[in-house]
Amino acid sequence: MSDNNHISSSSTSLSELNSVFLDNMSHELRTPVTVILGYASILYEELEDPELKEMAEIILKSSNRLTEALNLILDQADIETHRLKINYEPENVAQLVKDAVKIFEHEILSKELKLNLDVQSAEIIADTDKRMFSRIVNNLVQNAVKFTKQGQITIKLGVEGEDENATMVLEVIDTGIGIPDEYQSLIFEAFRQISEGMNRKYQGVGLGLSVTKKFVELLGGTIEVQSKEGEGSHFTVRLPLKH
Repeated sequence: MSDNNHISSSSTSLSELNSVFLDNMSHELRTPVTVILGYASILYEELEDPELKEMAEIILKSSNRLTEALNLILDQADIETHRLKINYEPENVAQLVKDAVKIFEHEILSKELKLNLDVQSAEIIADTDKRMFSRIVNNLVQNAVKFTKQGQITIKLGVEGEDENATMVLEVIDTGIGIPDEYQSLIFEAFRQISEGMNRKYQGVGLGLSVTKKFVELLGGTIEVQSKEGEGSHFTVRLPLKH
């Protein structure tokens, strides 16, 4: 075996071991986090004392943050080990987008941001993988909410073209911090963020956009970003309407 083949084999093995480790750790943590989330939700609904209710809310938010991190780590592990199976089914993607956005309505309102939801039709049927598509929308909207302190977030969904050439177009636009030109390719790399290390300004494991890009590509689409530092970002996803 040549040295290059040995290095390649070792790299593959290391990648597989990393994926198995991430997978095992994520599954091991998921059960207790789910229990904490469930009881915290009950406490938040039942408690009347403002101070105790605030504590329950902190537990809820922290548990949700950890759950999201675990989901992203599991997605990344599935991508690295090529275990993802795409289940194409006719789905009303207009409703899937509305459902995903609804999850973030409270946070958007609490940050006093304006939410604009522009869906071309109440029913847009596409052949897609429901889980993957929902994760794409979820990750992009969450990203917009995280990096926008004032202004607005706009989510658009429409269709371009006709018949076999029809394309579904999803746009997520924010007035957040924006992305410097030199970082616009970096943001799609796994575990990478503009602000990194112990001094990073924003929470997250740095997998959201990486997983999103991979899901988009697996579904036969493309994702692009237009952004200007200090003015906001505009993510555009194009996916085939039919397969």
